Amino acid sequence: MVFGGGNVVGEHVTSDGKTYEIVGVVKDTKTTIIGEADEPILYRVLAQDIGAAAPYMGFSLVVRYEGNPAELAAALHREIHALDPALGIFAEKTMNEHLSDALFFPKVASAVFGIFGSAGLLLALVGLYGVMSYAVNSRTREIGIRLALGATQGGVQRLIVRQGMVLACVALAVGLPIALAASKVVARVLYGIAAYDWVTFTGMPCFLAVVALIACWLPAHRAAAVEPQTVLRHE
Repeated sequence: MVFGGGNVVGEHVTSDGKTYEIVGVVKDTKTTIIGEADEPILYRVLAQDIGAAAPYMGFSLVVRYEGNPAELAAALHREIHALDPALGIFAEKTMNEHLSDALFFPKVASAVFGIFGSAGLLLALVGLYGVMSYAVNSRTREIGIRLALGATQGGVQRLIVRQGMVLACVALAVGLPIALAASKVVARVLYGIAAYDWVTFTGMPCFLAVVALIACWLPAHRAAAVEPQTVLRHE
């Protein structure tokens, strides 16, 4: 608190060597980019000192209007040039266009994270499937003996799936804390995304577990279809 709390209307504040009287209080707001935290801001009356208040990139005029924006733009041009014909008018856009421009970089960041996330998921799926396929191929003789001794196809499938899901559970146990730590960094880049979203951190592990289950079931299904006579005769 600048003045220690209480009513500050009527107090004075100094900015850029100029002293201004406080006539009202507003909430903190964003000043530069849409993803930044709300900060205190000082609104100065142009009539007091237009030279000190003038920003480097010019003034922004915000107008609320219902109707065709093109008709409003023409009327505003006439009013502004009636005050000063030398004033330049540029960067005209609706609020939706302004918000779209402000969200350009967060949208690009979201697309990049989405692409890398999808690629990572695909690599994890292919990698897990490859590991389980290699494990099944290297244990073909063992599986054939198990089947010849009376093991059921369902038992063989459960054995292979269980071993693969153990690896997946270990990976989730290691990756989830890392994801929680990395979410703080991601939240700073992506606008409107909370650092700890319970939907994401409960839904995605379940989704990854299902993906891992599918990647494990396919080699397990192939392993259960092994003919014991063929395997033992080959060995």
